[in-house]
Amino acid sequence: PSAMPRYGRSLRAQPPRELVQLCAFLVGDESYALDIMRIKEIINPLPITRVPKSPPFVEGVIELRGAILPVVDLRKRFDLPAVSPGRATKFLIVALEGLGGERWILGVVVDKVLEVIRIPRDEIRPPPTAAIGEEAGYFSGVCRHHERIVMLIDLDGLLSAIERQSLVGLSQSPSLLLATSLPAPVPAPVRRDRSRGP
Repeated sequence: PSAMPRYGRSLRAQPPRELVQLCAFLVGDESYALDIMRIKEIINPLPITRVPKSPPFVEGVIELRGAILPVVDLRKRFDLPAVSPGRATKFLIVALEGLGGERWILGVVVDKVLEVIRIPRDEIRPPPTAAIGEEAGYFSGVCRHHERIVMLIDLDGLLSAIERQSLVGLSQSPSLLLATSLPAPVPAPVRRDRSRGP
């Protein structure tokens, strides 16, 4: 009998690539992203109450459905010039690891929310520490999307232990703790990236 053609190698199923869902946004002219699972909701800016002697990168506190939340300005954190909030400015309500392992919530100011993107995990590279310098601890990785470099922010590395302790003093309410403070959010619509299929 004639030999059967060997299709086994070409037809062998490739293992699925693990995808990471990220929320991409702008701070200044640069693209950044956060793991979407760390974002509780995206809201329009709320009135901010200034707090005397708060850290320079903290804008103040906001009240969100009865919870008092500190607000961190990423422009100030990244030593960028301050600008007045625009129509595209958003607050990301995010979860942050506390000093004792508990989860806190706070607001993060970004200039514009772009989209939700899905990146294969194996395409995420370590941050270029030599180029970033002292800010390397703020980032967990870097990837490319639509010909742009996107820096992945490490929320738990964004603030030092001393800075996290200072945030606790901005609120005298136990509502700072994630487990009991925030009622169910209403997520803001974010344009999803469809370039990689469903």
